This record gives sequence, C-alpha cells and structure tokens, in this order.
Amino acid sequence: MHVPDGYLSPATCAVGYAVVVPFWAIAVARVKKFVGGRTVPLLAIFAAFTFAIMMFNVPVPGGTTAHGVGGTLTAIVLGPWAAVISTSVALILQALFFGDGGITAIGINCFNMGVLLPMSGYFGYKLIAGRTDMLSQRRVVAAAVGAYIGITVAAVAVGLQLGIQPHFWSTNGIPDYSPYDISTAVPAMLVSHLLGASFVEAAITALAIAYLQRSYPEILLRRQTRTPDMDITGTGMNPWIPAGGLAAIAVLAVFVGGLIKGGGGIGEWAGLDWSTVDKGDFGATILVSALVSVVVLPALFYGLRSRRAWRAPVMLFVGMLIWVPIGLIAPGGAFGEDATASPEAVSAAVAAKQAGDSTLFDALPDVNQECSCVPNNIEDVTYANSAILTGYQPPWAGDNDPAWKQNIGYQIAGFAGIGMVVVIAFAFFRLGKWLVPAAPPDWRSA
Repeated sequence: MHVPDGYLSPATCAVGYAVVVPFWAIAVARVKKFVGGRTVPLLAIFAAFTFAIMMFNVPVPGGTTAHGVGGTLTAIVLGPWAAVISTSVALILQALFFGDGGITAIGINCFNMGVLLPMSGYFGYKLIAGRTDMLSQRRVVAAAVGAYIGITVAAVAVGLQLGIQPHFWSTNGIPDYSPYDISTAVPAMLVSHLLGASFVEAAITALAIAYLQRSYPEILLRRQTRTPDMDITGTGMNPWIPAGGLAAIAVLAVFVGGLIKGGGGIGEWAGLDWSTVDKGDFGATILVSALVSVVVLPALFYGLRSRRAWRAPVMLFVGMLIWVPIGLIAPGGAFGEDATASPEAVSAAVAAKQAGDSTLFDALPDVNQECSCVPNNIEDVTYANSAILTGYQPPWAGDNDPAWKQNIGYQIAGFAGIGMVVVIAFAFFRLGKWLVPAAPPDWRSA
C-alpha cells in the first residue's frame, strides 16, 4: 500500500501534503491534551507495532502481495488522533530510512494509512460497538469489523490515486507516472485486501483487543470515566478464538481465491509463477528463522518470568519479526511498487513479442507490461535506491546475496527500525508539547 516515488504526479503529491498537514496539526494538539505522561510509552509501542506489521507482506490473489497496518487498533486503544501520529511516524521513518514508500508520496501515504484508515476503522468500530461495555465481547467483534473496513477503505483510496494518473498525466499516449488506470488499479487494490490483508488486519486487531480485555483492561478503560464501584475485571474470552477464526477465514479466502486466479494449478497459485522460487533459498530462509527462534524465544520466555502477562504479546511481536522474511520468498511484489526496467530492455521485449516470442515481455515488471513502455517521469525521483537501509537491508546485505544473509539483514533492519520508531515517537510527543502551548489557567481559579 506504500506508494513509491514516481507513481504520482507532483500535483497529486502536493495535494496529499496539503490535506494531511492539518490532520497532523490537530493530532498533535489533541494528543498533547489527552495523552499523558504514563501513556506516552503506549504511543511509542503502537508506532513500533505499526512499523513491524507493515514489514510483513503476504501473497494474495492477483499476483501481488499486501500487508496489515494496525491503525484501527491504535485508534481504539489510544484514540484516532493518536493513531494519526503513531502511524505517520512509522510511515515517515520507513520512507526516509528504508526507502519503503516515496518521500514525495509521504503526504499521500500518511493520509491513506495514517488518517483515512484509522478514522474510518474507528468509525466502523464505534458504529458496531455502540454503548456496550468496553470489556464486552461485542467490542472484539466491532474491532475486527472496524479494522477490516479501515484498511479496505485505504486500499480503495490508493487504487483511485494511482488510477487517475494516466487519465490526467500522459504525453503522446505514454503515461507520465503510474500506467494503471482506474479499471485496473481499484480492483487490484480492492481484491488483494478484501481477500487477504483485510482479514489479517481484522485478526490481529481482534487478538490484541481480546488480549487487552483479559490481561490489561485498565488500558482500554483509561479514557473512560471510572466510578468506585466499576468492575474492571477482564473478560474470560480467549483472545486466540476470534484471531484464530479470522485467520482461518483469511487462509481459506486467500487459498481459494489464489486457485481461481491461477486456473486451479498450485504452480500458478494466486497468479504467481512459483517455479521461479529456488528451493534452496526457501529452505535457507526457513532454517535461519527457525534457528533464531530457537535461541531468542526461549530466552524471552525465561527473561519475562516475572512479567507473565507480557510473555505472550512480546514473544508474538518478536516472533513475527523473526519470521517476517518469509514474505520475501513469494514471487511478485506489491501492486504499484515495481521498479521499472530500462527503456532499452522494454523496447527489446516489445520487439520480441511482436516477432512472436513473449518470453522477455513476460519477464518485465508489471508497470512496463501494463503500457508496453517506460512511463515518462517515473524515475524522476530515485531516493529509495540510496536510503540508508534500502529494502530493509543493512549495507552489507544485497539482493544478490544468499537468502540466509538477506534474512538476517531483514531482521536486523526490522529491530533497528523499531528502536528508531520508539525514540522518534517520544521525541515527536515532546516536540508537540513544546509547539502547542498549554491552555492558560482559568482566571477564576488563578
């Protein structure tokens, strides 16, 4: 869902910044007012969680990949304005340090995932939850549905933004930026989320809310006025029940949709060519993650013996990061995030296809196949290629290195990114307190 540089016109990017900046300003003021010192760590934790979950890409029907965001979860726990800040912090960090999402598209990405997603997700959650008790099971269902709605709405927005580009910005019939029109971009984004990422987002949100209800109800009740006789005993609902059910639905939907897209063949499942996956790379990636898990997870289990309630979320969080590189095994990439081939390579592939050999053309990135061209201005900004940890890899790990080395590099970059998110979230909050002055004292009590 991260829109890269070159896919949106400067005018579109400018509108993105113009729209999102007021939301940032309001969010800083609201968070300063409602998020106290004791909850600042929660803001940092949720920003780090958002960063981590966006690293995990899963293959979905349509020959593409998608990921969750976690924005609705943050909105439910800390409020929608806090979600604007935490998600935006993660997105800005990803763009500047990891080249994930364009620097010209930061405004658009932050609006889609940092404003539209949590706001629409939170609205859906409140609509379904109504006035029920914060610790009721209905809240878990409402959180799952809200999360599903939020990320789906954001996906449609991305599809529309990409889809209008060739209609408004083309030269001599060749797109200047994204070549995908609305009839291609919107269904691609919608289907990949309706049958994939949206279920993952719903499952993670339901799991987190049910867990907080059971183990840390005070976190969910922190924004609610309490009375001395209020019962804050957590619900007995097992958090794995809603998460497991939604995950099972997601797996079934993705698998069946993938079979349909691949014409019933496992080798072409989800419209992807799985024959291109090297078995040695697959095994090496699995082995590295398994070895790291064997060492790190038991150490965490023992180290958190005095913090039993934190064992499950911490181990789940760290385990997710350890196994994140599995998403790199799948062929293909996220829709609308392909790097273009060179004009010479595209010209040669088109000529070969016209001569009856489509091998070279089929190997081109989708962005080139869509228009049989290289969009005119798609490489105007190439910052992502020189980011500090490009593609979530340290400088010593590259695309041509063995899979195990890329796996380790991906994990290191992920943990480094989480550390940076936490530090920046704290700094952002302190900056907000300095920029937005406190309300003057009431003259009646001065």
